[in-house]
Amino acid sequence: MKFLILLFFASTTLFSCFSGGKQTKENLFQLFGEVDSIYQPVYSQGFKVYYYGQDKIVEVFNPFDVNLPSDLFIINNSGRKNISGFSVINAPVKNWSAFSSSQVIMAEKLGVLETLQSVAEPEYISNQTIKNKISSGAVKNVGRAAEPDIETLLLLQPQFIFVSPFKDNQYDRLHDAGFITVHDAGYMEAVPLGRVEWIVFFSAFFNLEQQAIKIFKDAEKSYNETKLILSEITQKPSVISGTLYQDIWFLPAGDSYMASLFRDSGASYHYSDTKGTGSLALDFEKVLFDSQNCDFWLFTINYPSNFTYQDFKLMDERYAEFKAFKEKRIIYSNTYNSGYYEWGWMEPQTILKDFAKAFHPHLFLDHNPVFFNILND
Repeated sequence: MKFLILLFFASTTLFSCFSGGKQTKENLFQLFGEVDSIYQPVYSQGFKVYYYGQDKIVEVFNPFDVNLPSDLFIINNSGRKNISGFSVINAPVKNWSAFSSSQVIMAEKLGVLETLQSVAEPEYISNQTIKNKISSGAVKNVGRAAEPDIETLLLLQPQFIFVSPFKDNQYDRLHDAGFITVHDAGYMEAVPLGRVEWIVFFSAFFNLEQQAIKIFKDAEKSYNETKLILSEITQKPSVISGTLYQDIWFLPAGDSYMASLFRDSGASYHYSDTKGTGSLALDFEKVLFDSQNCDFWLFTINYPSNFTYQDFKLMDERYAEFKAFKEKRIIYSNTYNSGYYEWGWMEPQTILKDFAKAFHPHLFLDHNPVFFNILND
């Protein structure tokens, strides 16, 4: 009974600014009239921001099918009243929920952590301020992103919830409870600088675009300067990526994020001509045939202590057949403590230099690797 009462009152409040998307994109743009300006991302494919005086519309494209309707969010700074039936976020934002640690990273970068009142899966969050607030109860833990605690969210009534889109999880329970869910699809960008640019998308909800654009431009400048130096490399070492998982070897396809980093770092990747932005699924024999003699081997692992070549061999004795293993040219990121998955996406310029430091040790002598290191033990 308590839950039903909460659902009724919270849904009444939330649905006053969200009706499940019954209105169309054409209706909304017609209502707002002539646009003043548009933020058209330089590298990102997943969003746009339209400006109308003090107000704005954030458009998020469906990351799985661009032909499907996009999501539209009105950031209402002017107190506009004639926008019922759309997803409206009234400024200033004082209460929102993060379902991914990447959103906590962006909030930290932009200085809006104090507005975050609930998180999912806090075990993946390293920010000490938020961890302390979770311990004290100032920030609430709403459980797993795929199965959040709806009752806690109804009590908190966040203005919106940032979620990571998954094809098999459309957050129906959140929609049914009347919450505005904003799909943060930055992790699906195939271009390294495209992922960083999602901080501009995030900042639009807090009216901090200029600050975010500077963060993005600084990353872009550093990345492209490093890329230019590496473009003059004529001797490109070969690299293999990944490891076996349940007898399948998953490797980055030729249009993927990691394949882009390999190209930009002056390395030769055997599967660079394959199509797709996701992963290739190959068997061990195929990878061994194609890449046994690669100069380097790059992979990530989550390991609670110091990882060694012996530990690697224990995963599969056949790994020792590769040249990169024999010559100790393995580049790895131990995601247990490297922060690669949590905030590495915000620093592609650093990852690029990490790769370059390994592939071309005569370059960037002053660079200390952050996310990826040569495995020495």
